[in-house]
Amino acid sequence: MSSPWSVGGAAALQEHAPTAGAALGGLVALWPAALSEIQLATIRMVTAEGLGLSPLRKPPTGPRRTAEVPQAIVMAFAEQFAADVSEIGDDLRATWLEAMGKDAFDGALAIYVADFVPRVRVVLDGLFGDDEWFDTPLVRSEHARLLMDEFIHEVALLDHLDPVTTELVRLRGARQHQCRICMARRSLAAVRDGADATMFQQLDDYRHSTLTDAHQAALALTDALIWTPANLRARDIEAVRAHLEPAEAVEIVLDVMRNAANKIAVALGADAPEQAGVQLFEVDEAGRLHFP
Repeated sequence: MSSPWSVGGAAALQEHAPTAGAALGGLVALWPAALSEIQLATIRMVTAEGLGLSPLRKPPTGPRRTAEVPQAIVMAFAEQFAADVSEIGDDLRATWLEAMGKDAFDGALAIYVADFVPRVRVVLDGLFGDDEWFDTPLVRSEHARLLMDEFIHEVALLDHLDPVTTELVRLRGARQHQCRICMARRSLAAVRDGADATMFQQLDDYRHSTLTDAHQAALALTDALIWTPANLRARDIEAVRAHLEPAEAVEIVLDVMRNAANKIAVALGADAPEQAGVQLFEVDEAGRLHFP
């Protein structure tokens, strides 16, 4: 009898999160109308190759537009976004915002997709076995935000994980990306299930904490996606398989990508907290975010 951990990464995504996987496929096929062939090809190349990953499908390179944003600006912003978004300085941010103008968000969204989908794929393959990933042809679209919102919504509807693990994963990613608004929020569902300040304080040194083995395995998987996706450690794979169910592991991987949309806000300097202190939130049955 075959192991549920040996079905292949793409197959595991299809088995445990088919609707979220379909929404992810929509992002992979997204070609924001604001970007030229050269810009999208550059973004998809530098984000993945800087991490030692296989880039997403690139469009055929067409003629350069006369008013196109210089390739050096696109490369510099995309490279830093992928390597460590918290290190995007004011000068680089201002250069990107000035060069891209009204298209700054859609450009950053394209970087987010090119940055994170290869991470998701290589980590799922590391957990479930190498697989073939098939991409539909690129489609130019004026609705980049709607496609991202659909993916975020579908991931929010996954319910294999308990609220505490989900919140620990979210906060760990927020701290790695230094998203101010995300670090200031707390899940009401997690608090109701027993999460407290003492638990949250252990996130920075979770490997030497009193957090459960399952929590530590989830957090190690989070870190691998954020920092070393091409080098998922054997001990972390073993911990995930020992302490989590396959569906939970898939959900964590998708949660980390969903949460990493905060990289766009951090990159654009739009991550200021909405209020002083801690802001509680909850997600309803339709996947919508509320602030009680």
